[in-house]
Amino acid sequence: MKLFNIYSVLLIVFILSSCDKEFIDPINISDPEVEGSVDNLASLINGIQKRYSTDRAGAKYTTVTASGLTTGELRLINPGNEAEAQLTNGGTGLTINNGILRNLWGQLMLVRKEATTVINAADEATTDTQVANTLKAYGYYYRALAHGTLIQFFEQIPISIERNAAFKTKTEVLTASIEDLEMAQSIIENGLSTAVTSTIFDSVDLENSVQALLARYHLMNGNYSSAITASDNVDLNVISTWEYDAAIPNPIADVYGTNNVVEAKDIAFGLPDNLLPDDNDGRIDFYVTLAQDPSTGDDAYFAVGFFEDNLDQIPTYLPGEVLLIKAEAYARLDQLPQAIDALNEVLTKTASQDVYDLGANLPAYSGLNQQQNVLEEIYRNRRIELFMSGMSLEDSRRFGRPGPNDPNPERNRNYYPYPDTERDNNSNTPDDPII
Repeated sequence: MKLFNIYSVLLIVFILSSCDKEFIDPINISDPEVEGSVDNLASLINGIQKRYSTDRAGAKYTTVTASGLTTGELRLINPGNEAEAQLTNGGTGLTINNGILRNLWGQLMLVRKEATTVINAADEATTDTQVANTLKAYGYYYRALAHGTLIQFFEQIPISIERNAAFKTKTEVLTASIEDLEMAQSIIENGLSTAVTSTIFDSVDLENSVQALLARYHLMNGNYSSAITASDNVDLNVISTWEYDAAIPNPIADVYGTNNVVEAKDIAFGLPDNLLPDDNDGRIDFYVTLAQDPSTGDDAYFAVGFFEDNLDQIPTYLPGEVLLIKAEAYARLDQLPQAIDALNEVLTKTASQDVYDLGANLPAYSGLNQQQNVLEEIYRNRRIELFMSGMSLEDSRRFGRPGPNDPNPERNRNYYPYPDTERDNNSNTPDDPII
């Protein structure tokens, strides 16, 4: 894949400062410049975090925007934004040169490439095993995050870094991601080096983020008992976020705040009429507000919550997601009492009981004690609790919701076409999915 080779030979080094930590911009750094230095590898980890979480090209913006437009969470304000307009229309009108898909693919491939650099270079950078392993733990986390995020949008992806790399199935990708996270978990259990952690952006709590990703990917891969175990290992009182400042703003708030791209569609959260939120659901006002549209003067809906201000932090995972993973895993194992107990923790949770002040504050589940009904309620709550998390497309498919070829479709694509930047440089790129 020529994309990686181009990035690797760039020799310009950018050392930037934010939140009193240094980071290397990974798009402008060559491998030899970081491989021999613990400090540079730590700075590269900070650069990977920034690459993933910031800017309109980064994964936070592209995943939230793409999935939100594909599943009806978001509305297009200005059709002149061609990439967003294609995602809104979906179907065969979504082209291989779509700018959002190019960025989603390219930036996440870069994240995994630089994470692999950290993993492979750590032992040569130091003779201190704990320091080397700590660097590797971060590398394993970010590589798993990159692979596991990509496979939610594309049918297959390559996971090896080589020219004309073979594409792997979703099961293979998730299995590799889980293996990376288990490596990170093992390192964390043996203790991390403060010589490294003190130089890394500390808004991301590595230990709990690793467990949350394990729970997420085990669930997506059908490993339900393992998903429950990982969920139980997450401390729901710990805050773990992508952090922003005046120089590096929240990318969604920054772009959406122009009132010229996309915004929250309504208070339906992309759900069909038979699954609409309860009018008293506290999460509606947390995530969405009705205000005057400055461009038209009419009332319209706008995203708030984690996306209102340029300084708003975006969680790496939500406590509610962890509980709903557990609920879904139990439900798919047909252990409905346990599933309903976990579901009720989300339904009855008040704002004061959540570290992010996100609470439904609703009565406990009172529906039928049948697997299909419980799963449907879990899906409803995932779409509300995890609004604009970038996971709505994966959820819509996994729960078997009506697709683009079904009556009353709830998404306009199943998977995205492979960007031309990959197809032009990798002869093993599969045929694009029809929809």
